[in-house]
Amino acid sequence: MEFSRFFRTLLTCPFIMGLCPAIALAAAPTPQKIFAVSQTQPGGVAEIPGAPSDSLIFYDVTDIGNGASSGVFNNDPLFSVWMGFEIFEGERNELPEGLPAGNREEFSAFTFNPANGTIYAAAFDSGAPSALDGVGDTQGDFDLYRIDYQSILKDFTDNARPKGTIYAPKTLNITTANEQFLSDISSPLFDGLVDGLANDIPHPSLVNTVHLPGAFQKIGEVGRSQSSTSFFDYQIDFLNPETLLLMDANFGTTDPATQDFNIRTLSRASTSQGAATIPPDLFPNTPTDQQGGFNSVNNTESWNSKIAGFLNLDAAGITTPRGWTLVKNNGTLGIWAADSDGGGDDFAFYELDLSGPNPTATKKELFTSPTGGPYANQISLAEDPTSDTTTNDGEIDHLFVDKNGNLVIVESGFFDTTMGSTTPPLGNGGETAQEPRVFTVGIADYNSPDSDGSGFNEVVPTGPAGTGFNDSSPWAVTASIPVTGAIDNDDDVTNSTRVAYDKSTGYLYIVDQDTGFTEDIYVFDPATGTIVYSELNPFDIGIFNRGTLKVFTRGDIDGSGEVTYADIQALADGIADPTLGGTVSASVGAEWYDLTGDASLTAADVTELVENILGTKLGDFDLDGDVDGNDFLVYQRGPQFDAGDLADWQLNYGFSNMAPLASGTAVPEPAAVSMILLGLAGMSIRGRNR
Repeated sequence: MEFSRFFRTLLTCPFIMGLCPAIALAAAPTPQKIFAVSQTQPGGVAEIPGAPSDSLIFYDVTDIGNGASSGVFNNDPLFSVWMGFEIFEGERNELPEGLPAGNREEFSAFTFNPANGTIYAAAFDSGAPSALDGVGDTQGDFDLYRIDYQSILKDFTDNARPKGTIYAPKTLNITTANEQFLSDISSPLFDGLVDGLANDIPHPSLVNTVHLPGAFQKIGEVGRSQSSTSFFDYQIDFLNPETLLLMDANFGTTDPATQDFNIRTLSRASTSQGAATIPPDLFPNTPTDQQGGFNSVNNTESWNSKIAGFLNLDAAGITTPRGWTLVKNNGTLGIWAADSDGGGDDFAFYELDLSGPNPTATKKELFTSPTGGPYANQISLAEDPTSDTTTNDGEIDHLFVDKNGNLVIVESGFFDTTMGSTTPPLGNGGETAQEPRVFTVGIADYNSPDSDGSGFNEVVPTGPAGTGFNDSSPWAVTASIPVTGAIDNDDDVTNSTRVAYDKSTGYLYIVDQDTGFTEDIYVFDPATGTIVYSELNPFDIGIFNRGTLKVFTRGDIDGSGEVTYADIQALADGIADPTLGGTVSASVGAEWYDLTGDASLTAADVTELVENILGTKLGDFDLDGDVDGNDFLVYQRGPQFDAGDLADWQLNYGFSNMAPLASGTAVPEPAAVSMILLGLAGMSIRGRNR
């Protein structure tokens, strides 16, 4: 036997200490994974059990890909968060029945802090900018909300709430006249005081409503484009607790360069009211870009919006956005965006610079061969770029970035133009359509040094030196998503316009919207070309926008898309330096990484991550659910570990998340364990040097 194999055997099964019989096989930690989707109830449609109107609905999807074959959704969410009424108006029938009614608030898009799950949601507010409604809320903007996911999760768990519980704002705005009327008719919705604030109003479905103070806050009102577009799929991304990124609508059609769909930063001016910068362009003057924010008395903080750039993907007119995804890769911050032309959809990468007072979004060159340039700053998708990248006849429905920084493109099934398919309905140009596919283009460098003398760095795809986006080698294309047989309940091509992406696994959660407000869901793994989970009619919800489906796992401190030991180390670094290397203030760093809800970073946050989210102990470096000799091997080979990590391993050696040590089993002192294993490590090194 090779010595290294002998050494590994000793470490894995420390029989010399009599411990093998004491430790059961452990289970790899599986932190809770959440699928969050907003429900927008169409007007006139009655409440649907399991899908409360105007709410964010949370499903536990931890078991998808881990053995689940059915029943994950079953129209039975963990819990929901109701937006509440923008203006609570009182009794639905003006009788003391306890049936609330009001001006509804709806999600336009939402995003989340991957570290602790805090949700940020934007809600489109119609009306003329700066005009106030009856409760002092500014109109013609975006209402910005923050939802404390982990405090809701804690309440749900600690109090053993039933599945389907609806969390609601503690207070809602109401005019004093309407509140007085509630008093006059002795409505059970009257809280006893006419003050313009209604407390503890139940969701209109009247199902298990819990009012958790502080868990749902309106934090700001930010300026938006005054678009002539009647409907638009807004999208929003989290950068840090005081900076968000929004894809906003166009605000004109006459000059695409200055009126196209725009990239905005949403930034917090203050954690207090009254500090937002009122937009200088108000109706009826020049209601174009509406940058800045408003200072409603109903806001808890002050936020502004500012345009960083425009998409300008269509030289002939206004862009038709068909995909958007955030990139944070080795110091480069940017977005991919796509334009729909009904064939040959274009995509481009915009590098973001938020370092100064005026943010910028600059379309970068995309390296193409042969070398020498100049290189294009946007590229048309081909129907099959693995064989020919120049046909310019592909269609895009969604863009995502995987955990390695590669661009993932979800094809439009309905508009696909591949000949020879037999699946109806007709696609673009009258040709028959096929089920959508998934394209991946490998990205080697988002900031490669300028090679064509243009003065700008370039995005370079994977492959040998000189490989460009116009070469086939960086591209991979799956077969059509296999929606057929028992998992298919209609003759239509799968609708791929509503998709969530799980960066940790690469799975795509495709919600196929059928007629009659019913949906099917297919979880597709592009790596294997298989559907790992499907469910017909899993929920009955109205999904309004593309930006209202997310998959996330609390505890992803470094934002990589998965929870690993690197997150434990990143959290420990944050405790040592809450400014995160001087990139944010200490208070923002604490807000960003806080896992216990106490607005500070302490050892308790590490305990929450390791023991409650991951279900293991410090020293479990390979995150397999126990602390054993294998972890010592990982420690040996990992330059990221230090003496403190070794001390953690010593302290928790012998832990298993499946079973305690057997009664009467002798447990060696940590120091003894360390000395024995370090001695073996030295023998291993000497053996290798011979």
